[in-house]
Amino acid sequence: MHLVDEGGRQPGGAVALLESGLGGSWLGWDPVVSELRPGLRPGDDGLRVLRADRPGLGRSQPAPGVPSLALRAAWSAALLDAVGVRAPVVVCGHSLGGLYSEAFARLHRERVAGAVLVEAHAPNVTGEVLGRRDARVRAARVVGGAFRHAGLSQLVAPGVRRLGMRTQSVRRGDQSDVGDAYRSAYGAGHCLTEALVERVLVRDLLAELAELRESAPFPEVPLCVLSAPGADREVYEAQAKMSPQGRHVEVDGALHLMPVDRPDAIADAVRTVADEPLSDGPPPRRPRRDAVDGLDVVYDACP
Repeated sequence: MHLVDEGGRQPGGAVALLESGLGGSWLGWDPVVSELRPGLRPGDDGLRVLRADRPGLGRSQPAPGVPSLALRAAWSAALLDAVGVRAPVVVCGHSLGGLYSEAFARLHRERVAGAVLVEAHAPNVTGEVLGRRDARVRAARVVGGAFRHAGLSQLVAPGVRRLGMRTQSVRRGDQSDVGDAYRSAYGAGHCLTEALVERVLVRDLLAELAELRESAPFPEVPLCVLSAPGADREVYEAQAKMSPQGRHVEVDGALHLMPVDRPDAIADAVRTVADEPLSDGPPPRRPRRDAVDGLDVVYDACP
């Protein structure tokens, strides 16, 4: 598993856990992390920022089985244990990553100090959940494997990223963030495969989140919901009401790819949420664990 761990000069300081959108990698958060680095504000020691590639994406190796929100939440909790993070964290998720972040907040309430949800919605995905989930996942992996064996993955995955920039970002034709680094991050054969798996499971994940909203309450922590102006305003306002400390902010100058368009707005939201006190006081300390079975971490300790 690939993890990038940055910042956090002050012992015991706030920690932010960033969750990428569909098929994304750690690299997509670079503009936001640049805004969060120490020294940008007077007296600012900076947050400790964790961004991990989900299994099969970025530099993380694939994992067997079918992804789910509950599985990802357990995976994130194991990640925090593995790197020694015991205190509650600020979760920040973009797009599909917002679903993962919300699920983690609901299933591990005691580990969440606040949340930032960025365009955490799938407006183009409608209709009932399709049947034969396992068969759909197998088909996606077969297609992804065919692209890998044909040597096309390193062309297709970065190309999809470029298309997204043109259609979901105000920068549109500006491809300055799509170069060798992105070909490295998205060009591995398994990355395209896992992106296809996530795409065929979007309806399933939305249905799973709907069930969680009925059974697992959202923690009463600071919550900031960010969206592009005018898009599905009712959905985002409802998300903000999940917590009594929630608020919805429409961010000018951004489309769906807000981490590219307005990284400053996301960074400001993360800082603000991290600085707000918990309403119910700190959660009980968890017992220390020195190792997590089955979780191997490739650890990037960036200055």
